[in-house]
Amino acid sequence: MHELSRITGLGRSELVLLVAALMGLSSISLDIMLPALPDIGLALAASSSNLAQLTVGAFLLGAAISSFVVGPVADHYGRRLPILCGLLVFVAASLVALFANSMEMMLVLRFIQGAGVGTTRLSQAILRDRYSGSEMARAMSLVLTVFLIMPVLAPLVGQAILMVGDWRAIFFTMAVFGLVVLVWTWWRLPETLAPANRRPLSFGSVWSGLAMIAADRSAIGYGLAAMLLLGTLYGFIATAQPLYGQAYGLGDRFALAMAATAIVQSIAAFVCSRLITHFGSQDVGMTGLATYVGFAAVALIMLYLDALPFWLLLLIITAMMTMFTWADATLGALSMANPGKIAGTAASAFGAIQQLGATLLGSIIGQCYDGTPRALLWGSFLLGAIALASAFWAGKSQRQ
Repeated sequence: MHELSRITGLGRSELVLLVAALMGLSSISLDIMLPALPDIGLALAASSSNLAQLTVGAFLLGAAISSFVVGPVADHYGRRLPILCGLLVFVAASLVALFANSMEMMLVLRFIQGAGVGTTRLSQAILRDRYSGSEMARAMSLVLTVFLIMPVLAPLVGQAILMVGDWRAIFFTMAVFGLVVLVWTWWRLPETLAPANRRPLSFGSVWSGLAMIAADRSAIGYGLAAMLLLGTLYGFIATAQPLYGQAYGLGDRFALAMAATAIVQSIAAFVCSRLITHFGSQDVGMTGLATYVGFAAVALIMLYLDALPFWLLLLIITAMMTMFTWADATLGALSMANPGKIAGTAASAFGAIQQLGATLLGSIIGQCYDGTPRALLWGSFLLGAIALASAFWAGKSQRQ
C-alpha cells in the first residue's frame, strides 16, 4: 500500500489531526452544550427535567442514520464529497437552531445536526484506506489522543460562553467550529479511495457488503461489543450534567470534573497506542473491557454500602473511562479487520448499528436517571459484562 503522504502530500501528522477534528466535531457538539441543558429545558418549556437530555439522543440518532446511508455512497463516489456535504448541513442546522422556539423544533434541528456530522464517521474509512489490523488500531489510538482533548475543552468552553451569553451563543460557536473543519477538509483532504476499490451504488451492492459483514464472526462479535460499550458512554453523557451539577451540587464546576476525566482519557489513549505495539490490539482491548466491568462492579458495591461520595465516584468513573478508551480504540479496529474493500459500507453499517443501539441504550439510561448514580452504574456494569462476553466469543474464532 502506498504511503498517503507520497500520493497526496498529506503527511501522517496532519492526517491524524484532520481525522481527529472530523471525529471531534461530534464530541464538541455533544459536550459543549451539556452545561446549557437546564437553560435549554427552561427556555423551551420542557415538560420534564429529563426531556432536555433527549437533545443528546436526537443528535446521536441523526448521526446513526446518516452514517448508515453515507457508507455505500462513499464506496461509490469516494470519501471527500459526502463529508463536505455533511459538514455543510451541520453548519446550516447549527445556525437555524439559534431561532428555535420549542423543544420539538430543537429536537428536529439536533437530529439534522447529527445527520450532517454523521458523515464524518467516514474518517475511520479514510484510516482504513491506509492502515489495517494493529496498524489501524495504533493509528486510531493516536487519533483518540488528539480527539480526547476536545471533551476537555468543550464543557469548559460551553460554561465560559454561558457566563457572557446564553445557550444560543453555544449553537453559534458550533457553527463556527463546523465551518473551520469544513474549510480545512475542503482545502487539505484528498480522495483516499482508490478507483479499483470503488463499488457500484446499488441495493445489491449494499446488501452484499452487509452479507459479508454478517458472515464474519469477529466483525459481529467485536461490533456488538463496541455498540454496547458505546451505549454506556452515551448514558454517561446524558446523565453527567444532572448527576454532577445538580445531584452532587457541583454547579458551574461540573465542566471541571468532565475536563479532569477527559484529560486522563487522553493520556490513556496515548498509552494504549504504545501498548498495542507490544501486546497487540486484542489483548489490550480485552484487558480494558474486563477492567471496565470490574470498576463498575466496585462502584455499585460502594453505592449500596452508602459509601460513594463524589470524590470516589469521580475517581471510579475516570478509571472506567480510561478503560473505555482502551477498549473503544481496539474493538472498532478489530471489527473492521476483515471487511477490506467494503470499508465505507462496513464503517457505515457498523456506525449505524453501534450508534442506533447505543443511542437507544444511552437514552434509556438517561431517562432512568433518578437523582443518583444508580442507573448509570447498573447500565455500565450490565452492558459492559455483555460486551465482554461478546468480545470473548469473537476472539475465540481468531484463536482457533
